[in-house]
Amino acid sequence: MIPYINILSAFFTAFIITHIVIPIIINISVNKNLVAQPNERTSHTSLVPNLGGMGIFIGFILSFTLFSNFESFPSLQYFLFAMILIFFLGIKDDITALSASTKFLGLLVAVGILVVLGDVRISSFYGILGIYDIGYWPSVLLTILVFMTIINAVNLIDGIDGLCAILTIISSVAFSFWFILEGSEVGIQLAILSAAIIGSLLAFLRFNVSPAKIFMGDTGSLMLGYILAFMAVMFIEVNATYHGIFKLRYSPVAAIGFLAIPLADMLKVFLIRILRGQSPFSPDKRHVHHLLVDLGLTHMQASFLLSLASIILIGISIALQRYSGKLTSILILLVGFFVVCIPNFINHFKGIKSK
Repeated sequence: MIPYINILSAFFTAFIITHIVIPIIINISVNKNLVAQPNERTSHTSLVPNLGGMGIFIGFILSFTLFSNFESFPSLQYFLFAMILIFFLGIKDDITALSASTKFLGLLVAVGILVVLGDVRISSFYGILGIYDIGYWPSVLLTILVFMTIINAVNLIDGIDGLCAILTIISSVAFSFWFILEGSEVGIQLAILSAAIIGSLLAFLRFNVSPAKIFMGDTGSLMLGYILAFMAVMFIEVNATYHGIFKLRYSPVAAIGFLAIPLADMLKVFLIRILRGQSPFSPDKRHVHHLLVDLGLTHMQASFLLSLASIILIGISIALQRYSGKLTSILILLVGFFVVCIPNFINHFKGIKSK
């Protein structure tokens, strides 16, 4: 019973701390002019504090360290060490912008520490593409690539009020639900981690719904991408050694489904940029949330629709576990890709009609 009390305690503690801290950060940010400046790539037109990630971090880390058991899951110390590095990287970028190369290198160092020293790795493909066990160094490189991809995808989806926080809550609920059902000591610690970030984000949303009083900034989105990547990798690895009734046949496919909207949107935008002869990392406003707002939806309406799509894709990824992992993963990516392309299709047909 005690582990489940810890899960609930982590949730409420993170919520309360974040709810207390965020107004303080807003006041300090306004007084010190630490605000996000509107530009051609942003969807806001007023000066809004952008250090909300600091409040999320404080609520999460105080709650998680209070209720987690490091002895039963030694990799957590490396997880927190790397997260603190990413936190300071994000703070620096939100206050005085970092170059893309510096940010990339900092993330790579942080992720490398967790993967190599913490031994947090994807060790099997579950027969997807005919691959099962993976050698050590290919496993290290693959896991680092997974981390960097998810961090970048979550960072890019943070473009309108509420969206990144709500999508992260949905994914975290999906991960934590399975960790609780799995029930091992490691699974319980991961459920505590999930509960802490969910609590922090629910408190943050109180101040981030339109009209937003504060943004999470890169501090928040980089940290959330890192946490989701960690949960995804551990979800895959814990499932590999679990043999109970809730074992998933293709956990990598389920992990993709849990994060399908950010991943599909990043893939779509990268493809469009490449086809136009641009760098895939060149900033623009072609993301699905920007296009939905351009079609006349409010920030919260767009966030609700994309959140609903995320829940549906999570359901699909679980329901299709009995079928081929390769076919299921392709189907999830295709459905996700179709969802994030819907605004593009609407704009295309509107353009045809107007001619």
